[in-house]
Amino acid sequence: MKIWIDITNTPHVNTLMPIIRHLEAQGHELIYTARDFSETLPLLSKHGIKPIVYGKYKGKSRVKKVMGLLQRMWMLLFDLPKFDLAFSLGGNYTSFIAWLRGKKSIVFSDNDISFKVFSFAMGSYFIFPFYFKYQKIQNKYRIKDSQIRTFQGFKEDIYIADFQPNPTFLNQLPFKDFITIRPENLKASYVPKDSKTIVPALFEVFKDENILFLPRYEEEKKLAEGYDNIWYPEHPLSGLDVCYNTKAMLTGAGTFAREAALLGVPAVSFFPSEVFLTVDEVMQEMGIEFKSRNANDIKNYVANAIKRPASTERSKQVLAEVLNIIDQIIIEVEKQKTNTPEKI
Repeated sequence: MKIWIDITNTPHVNTLMPIIRHLEAQGHELIYTARDFSETLPLLSKHGIKPIVYGKYKGKSRVKKVMGLLQRMWMLLFDLPKFDLAFSLGGNYTSFIAWLRGKKSIVFSDNDISFKVFSFAMGSYFIFPFYFKYQKIQNKYRIKDSQIRTFQGFKEDIYIADFQPNPTFLNQLPFKDFITIRPENLKASYVPKDSKTIVPALFEVFKDENILFLPRYEEEKKLAEGYDNIWYPEHPLSGLDVCYNTKAMLTGAGTFAREAALLGVPAVSFFPSEVFLTVDEVMQEMGIEFKSRNANDIKNYVANAIKRPASTERSKQVLAEVLNIIDQIIIEVEKQKTNTPEKI
């Protein structure tokens, strides 16, 4: 089967790679497309994947984002090779293009904050973590129960399952004992307008700690100026190796926090909103992720938090479950396949 896989953001790469390798092993023909955003293309290249690149980051302006979305959809609609099934995280592009072409799509999502109208309104199958409270979305977009598959874990389990710590990872850093800070993505459309970073405040309260700083954008590097205890890499580091080795993970979003929490590392999210993804809310209820935008409260949490032994056994079970779900959907789509030509 020809399966189109669209990769539009850096965190998608890690999640999709175990699925991609599985589909390759099953003998499916894979068509890769990607958006030129953040570290997405370098990471894909690192995994030996050369996608067709459509579109790039358009900045924080909502008008420019919408224009970029429509422009990319136009390019995909008329330039993308033929496919039988579309798959992506989020699904805005794949669901819409597949729907227009009369093809099926799989939407993998744990996000109920970002713009997902095309995804939920036009997707064919939906794979959600069990902890994702999707019922409100299901009712809003009239998604049938038969379209939904759930798995007993978190999205991050999928790639944590195969994680093997790199024994030479610490050789890339100027220190071995450190905490990690990743800024908020203030340019993202899902972040409230006029949000401000608390990274400078965190730098102040953690003056006595070595800090691995992972800026998202070039201009954020200036925040570290004047501090001898702060270091940032010039090239992308392995996110899971960072989580595995750090004393604590402090991030302005959710992915790094969830990765760290699942590896037993004290995890803090200082996401600039009262509204969190439901998967983050579940982790906070479980007591493995801490949320706060108060630098002193974060410092106190880190000082008293205990790092747990890392284990990937549960994640391996989650990965096997997800791959089985995808295989079953593919079998279902193959049975439904007809010789009806594509609409466009």
